[in-house]
Amino acid sequence: MEKRGINCGRSLAFKEMREMNSSWRSVLHLGRKLVWPKGHRVQFGRELYFLDRGRVRLTNQNLEGVEKILWYIHEGCVFGETPFFDPMPAESYFSCSTSCVSYAFTAENVEEICKDYPHLLINLLCSMSRKLRVLSNQASSLYLDNVLVRTCKFLAQHIIPGSDPLTADMGVSKQEMASLLGVHRISLYKILRQQEESGLFGPFSGKTVTILRPEEFFMLAGS
Repeated sequence: MEKRGINCGRSLAFKEMREMNSSWRSVLHLGRKLVWPKGHRVQFGRELYFLDRGRVRLTNQNLEGVEKILWYIHEGCVFGETPFFDPMPAESYFSCSTSCVSYAFTAENVEEICKDYPHLLINLLCSMSRKLRVLSNQASSLYLDNVLVRTCKFLAQHIIPGSDPLTADMGVSKQEMASLLGVHRISLYKILRQQEESGLFGPFSGKTVTILRPEEFFMLAGS
């Protein structure tokens, strides 16, 4: 049977977060509603955020200004746990990939949630564990996998359900994809072109690509 996605091992290295904390919508009345435009850089203090609509991107930046995208978070997720619970200077920041609507929770709000809605705390611990797994798998993949394998792992997380022929929607530009995969954009373009010529992928059309040899593709993605 042909696989339609990969959800184990280092294949989770480039998974995007979606609806992991949807149960937190029951306490949005405790938070402060915020509307952010595309490109807005989220300022962290002592607040925890729930993303109700939109998509945010976590980026790490070194002292020389070189950036590495770590992951994308979609609506239905809490984010900003690290600076909230561990308020040390951070080298990473969140920015809005789209216009966003979020809710901010203060430390007092979170204390109230822990007391009156303990199941939400368990939900938060579960989502933080998933993020830790994704981050550790990403570190392993960047060290152990070649660019083609990383590319397949990323695309396998973006398969369009029910697509025939099998099609992946990247959802981001090739430059953003290159940053996420930890390669120079020229190196990524070269790999994509080689695999188009070899017949593994069809031509890229915007942000979508057809997978022409699914069995080989999923073998690479699952390696």
